[in-house]
Amino acid sequence: MSLRKKSKISTEFNMSSMTDIIFLLLIFFIVTSSVTRESVLKVVLPKARPTDNMVKKTIKLSVTADKQYAVDQNIVSLEDLPFALQEALNANPEAVVSVHGDKKVEYEEVMNLVKIADDKGAKVVLALDKEAKK
Repeated sequence: MSLRKKSKISTEFNMSSMTDIIFLLLIFFIVTSSVTRESVLKVVLPKARPTDNMVKKTIKLSVTADKQYAVDQNIVSLEDLPFALQEALNANPEAVVSVHGDKKVEYEEVMNLVKIADDKGAKVVLALDKEAKK
């Protein structure tokens, strides 16, 4: 007498129905994505206006290694420097003051020039040379 079951359970999985479903979903998403349009925001960008005052005048404030001070090309003493700078700023109030210091000048001297220009209410930038002078 045989006690074995006559029906065996198959462990195989049929993938043909799964691939059909995946292809149908793929087609559905392709069709719906091409039909729907994204809503577009209309952004109003600012327009540039041509202006003549784009390039501002620069006042060069400098100190040399032997502590000679200059406003543009005019050599002045340290006591007269604030007055000469104020005259240059009165001539062009929108000017930017560019502070130049020699390589051998102490940091404190350059910062004194920055402080003087700042006290006069000027816009101050420190200028750096690409190649240091020897």
